[in-house]
Amino acid sequence: MDRLTLRNTFFPLIVVFVLVNILCLSFQPQLQQRNIDPLVIQGGNGLLFVLAVISAVMHFRALKTANPHAFVRSIMGTTVLKLFSIAGAAFIYIYMAGKARNKYALLICMALYIVYSIIEVAGAFRLNKEKHGSR
Repeated sequence: MDRLTLRNTFFPLIVVFVLVNILCLSFQPQLQQRNIDPLVIQGGNGLLFVLAVISAVMHFRALKTANPHAFVRSIMGTTVLKLFSIAGAAFIYIYMAGKARNKYALLICMALYIVYSIIEVAGAFRLNKEKHGSR
């Protein structure tokens, strides 16, 4: 991967990941006062970060191929990967936590999913534009 791709695609993901973790650590007492578990947020943030990085790598590899359908397949593949991974993680958390599950932390993780998705899609469009030029 070239330096521009790393900066445009992965840097925003890293910034969001680090920023969320810093906020969780800095405002841990305030979050706990509002019945929000910062560990659940950090766990969800970590999972979303890993999935976003995997998706970005898959998109980058798909753009390197000569097959124009490879990019569409990578988008569909990462969507399915994220769907099953996030649904599985949420199901496991809800099952294991039982009545102690933290609804507010799950809602924050859902908002983080939207943020990571926007960053990932913007990065994929930037990669596609770099490869094929503006049209």
